[in-house]
Amino acid sequence: MTPIFDSEIKKEGGKEELEEKKELLKREEIQTMEKDLSRLREEEAQKERERIAALNPLSEEKKEKPEEPTPTLIPKPPKRPPVYTKFAVRAGTAAFLVFLIGFFGWFFLVKKDETTEEEEQLPLSGDEIIEITIPISLITEVSTTTLEVSNLEETPSVLSQFLEQKPAEQGFIRILFKNTEENKILGLREFFEAFSISAALGLLDKLEDDFTLFLYSGKHDRLGFITKIKEKEGLDELMTSWEGSLERDAENLFSVLGKTGPALAPNFRSSIFGEDSFRFLTVSTDDFGICYALMDDYFLFATSFEGMEELMQEVRLKSLTLENKIGQLFVIGFEGTALTPQLKELFKRYKPGGVLLLSRNIENKEQLKQLIKDLQGLSLNETGLPLFIAVDQEGGIISRVNFAKEQTPQAEIENTDQAFLIGQKRETELKELGINLNLAPVLDITQESDFLFDRSFQKESDTIGLLAKFLVLGQKAAGALSVIKHFPGYEGITFDPEEKLAETELLPEISQFKKAMEASPDFVMTANVVYKNLDPYLPFTFSPAAIQFLKDSLGENVLVISDDLAQNYLLENFSLKEVVVKPVEAGIDLLIFSGWEIETTKGLEAFHSAFNSGEVQITKVEDAINKIIQLKKGLTI
Repeated sequence: MTPIFDSEIKKEGGKEELEEKKELLKREEIQTMEKDLSRLREEEAQKERERIAALNPLSEEKKEKPEEPTPTLIPKPPKRPPVYTKFAVRAGTAAFLVFLIGFFGWFFLVKKDETTEEEEQLPLSGDEIIEITIPISLITEVSTTTLEVSNLEETPSVLSQFLEQKPAEQGFIRILFKNTEENKILGLREFFEAFSISAALGLLDKLEDDFTLFLYSGKHDRLGFITKIKEKEGLDELMTSWEGSLERDAENLFSVLGKTGPALAPNFRSSIFGEDSFRFLTVSTDDFGICYALMDDYFLFATSFEGMEELMQEVRLKSLTLENKIGQLFVIGFEGTALTPQLKELFKRYKPGGVLLLSRNIENKEQLKQLIKDLQGLSLNETGLPLFIAVDQEGGIISRVNFAKEQTPQAEIENTDQAFLIGQKRETELKELGINLNLAPVLDITQESDFLFDRSFQKESDTIGLLAKFLVLGQKAAGALSVIKHFPGYEGITFDPEEKLAETELLPEISQFKKAMEASPDFVMTANVVYKNLDPYLPFTFSPAAIQFLKDSLGENVLVISDDLAQNYLLENFSLKEVVVKPVEAGIDLLIFSGWEIETTKGLEAFHSAFNSGEVQITKVEDAINKIIQLKKGLTI
C-alpha cells in the first residue's frame, strides 16, 4: 500500500476525503489478499487429491462425479509483527551464529593447543602419575608436619633442622617424610635405611611398613614411632637379641637427638606403666633413652619415659569402646579413706573420669596422698587416663582439706594482688597432695539473707568478676584446674537449694562471670535452679536452652560441669534416669554424682542403661568425652 503524506492531504481536499481514500485502499488490499489465499488453498487441495488418487485406484471412479465447489473462506488479514520483535529475533540469530563460530574456533584451535601442551607435560608412555597415600595416624596428634627430601640421604639433616625449631604445641606432633622424587611418604623400612639402622634380622618383616613417626613435645622434645604388628610369634625374642647392639645400630638417629656419649647403664631393664611393661635403656638423666614395648597389636618405640607413657595411654584408649569411655562423663563420690575391693570393682565396671573428695575421705596429709596415688594408678590401669581429683576448697567454711594452711574466706579478699597470691598458694598445697581440680571460686551475687552469703565475695558484680579473675589466674599459675560457679547464680535463694528445687522468675546478673572468663577457667559450674524466663519447667542444668544461653554468654567452647546431681530434691521432680541423662542431652560435659543422697552406682547404672537402650545421643556423648580427654592430656600426676 502506498503511504500518504501530510502534503497530499491539502491537495486532495482535506481530511475527510483522505480518510475515504484510506478506507478504499484498505478494502482493495484485503480483497487482493483473500483472492491470493483462496487460490493457494485450491492449489494445495488439488495436489492432495492427486497424491491420494495415485495411492488409491478406486479414486478413479470418484473422478467421474462432479465435485462440489469448495466454499471460499475469507480469513482475517494477518497482523504484522511489531518492529522491535523483528529486531530481537534478528539480534538473537546473529548472537547465536557468533557463539557457534567462537566455540568451534576455540575448540579446534585454542583447545587443541592446550591439550598438546598438557600431553607434553605428561610422563612418557608407560608411566603414571603416582597419587600420594598418607597412612592413617595411630595417635591423636596436635599437629602434623611434612618434611620433604629428594633422597633418603637427606633425611637426617632435614630432621635435625626441624628439631632445632622448638614446637609451640604440647603433645604429639606427627612427622611425615615425603620423597619428592618418587612422590611418596617414607615407610618404616626406608626410615631405618635413611638412618642406617640395622634392624634385627627379620624384625621389619613382622611389622607393618606404614608407621606413625612423632615428636613428643613435653618437658623435652623426644622422637618415637608406633606401628602395627603383622606377626607376633618370635617378636619378643628378636627384640631381646637386638638389645645388645640397638644403641650402636641406631647411633645416627640418636646423634640427631643430641646423644654425645654412651648409655648410663650397660643393659636394658624393664619398667611398669599401669598393668603393661616396657623395656628401656637410660642414655642420659634428662629423660633420654631407648624405650620399646609390644602392647596389644602395636609395636611402640620412644626415646623418653614421658613419651613412652603417653604412647601407652594412646594404645589403651584405642582399645576402649565408647561404652567403656562413658564413665569419663562422671566425677563420683565414694565412702572411706583408702582403696577398697568394692571401690576397685566400681572402677573396673564403670571407669569414672574423676572423684570428688569430701570430708569423709580426708584424714591427714599422708593418708590423702596415698589414697590419691592408688586411685590414679587404678584409673591408668583401666583407661590409660588420669583422674580428675576434685575438691571444694573455697576457703572459709567450705575447706574440705581442713589441714591446709591457706583457707582465706572469699569475703576477706580485697584486691587483685591478694586474690592472685591466695589462689597460687591454695593450689600449690592442693597440687602437692595430688588434687588437680578445685571447685572454686564462688561468683554468686548474694545478699545477707541468701543461703550462699557466707561462701561468696559479698561485693558488687564488677568487683566480684575482677577478684575472681585474679584468683583463677593464681590457681592456674600453680598448675591446677579451676571452676567458676554457680552460673548464672543462686541470688535471692534464702533456703538450702539442696533441700528443694529452687525457682525464680528472672535471671540474675552475670557480668561477673564474663569478667572471670578472661582468666580462662577450665570449667563453669551450673546452678540447679529453674529460671522461669529462660525455661519455665527445667532446672538450668537440665535445659538445652539454658546451656545454650551459657555458651552464648561465655563462649561456645567452654567446658560445663554440673553441680551435684545425687540429690533427693531432684528425684521429687524427675526420674533417676532423667537426672543423669538430661544434663548430657542439654550440653553438660561433666557430671558430679557424689553419692551423698543417692548411691553412686545407681546413678552410673541408670546412665549406662539409658545409653545401651539408645536414649542418649551418641554425638553428645562423644563430643563431651573428646573434650574431657583432650583436657586430661595436659594433666600431670
